[in-house]
Amino acid sequence: MIRRNYNVKEKLIENLIKEEFYNISGRILKLTDIKNIYIPLFNKISSKKMIMVAGSQGSGKSSLSELIKNVYKKHYQKKVTIISIDDFYHSIKKRNAMSKNIHPLFKVRGVPGTHDIALLRDVLWNIKKKQFPIYLPIFDKTKDARKKYRKKITSSDLVIFEGWCVGASPLPNEYLFKNINTIEKNSDKQHIWRKNYNRYLKDYQDLFKLFNCYIYILNPSWKNVISWKYKQELKLRSQKSNLKLLSKLKEFIMYYEKITRWMMKTSKLNSNILIKVDKYQKFQKIIYK
Repeated sequence: MIRRNYNVKEKLIENLIKEEFYNISGRILKLTDIKNIYIPLFNKISSKKMIMVAGSQGSGKSSLSELIKNVYKKHYQKKVTIISIDDFYHSIKKRNAMSKNIHPLFKVRGVPGTHDIALLRDVLWNIKKKQFPIYLPIFDKTKDARKKYRKKITSSDLVIFEGWCVGASPLPNEYLFKNINTIEKNSDKQHIWRKNYNRYLKDYQDLFKLFNCYIYILNPSWKNVISWKYKQELKLRSQKSNLKLLSKLKEFIMYYEKITRWMMKTSKLNSNILIKVDKYQKFQKIIYK
């Protein structure tokens, strides 16, 4: 009877993962992948309270976070709060001031320093202390400002903090000052932008220490970053091709490139759970530390 009940529960979570994964990605998971990759992952994190999920642009960190949330809610009856670092961007007004007072490149959102770290700190601490209700900001990228509406959170069993630079460690000067793209070479010749965003990144470290599990999705090649992001943006626009968009993305990604490359080198060592994906964004292997 015990074994029969176990088989029933196992089948239920297998079907749930398959269904939720399809709803999120539009792809069908193989049963072997569910058994060998996803179920062990859920078992590993089932007792966690604070999880960070990071990966390069388009790597699937938001999809993984959503999958965890849905499975937790339906299978474990746990309430999950997803906090995206993107919702804590400073408005264009604030970034314009930074571009005048610090460096012009701070006008573009993305790097450390362009987030409202004080607000993020308050939200994370209040959730950790269970001081509800908590109100999460929602950033409207089309207007480059926060929406007036905020999401009310009344309880939470698990917090997932996701974002491209989540968990990143400060960069050493020998790597920081090396030019790796035209924006760095032409627009940050004195390294002022880089020095400042690296200084801001040091302030993020105390927030990262609030989490007891760090999941990093490892992109096998930098070349995938643009193609994945392009595919993601086309899907949002219901388009099959947009060369003008691709050109803009190639420039936009340069703002993220240095820290993203640094994380591809270091987060595979610093993470608690390392997820290796192939060029098709399929999970190939998970390493637990």
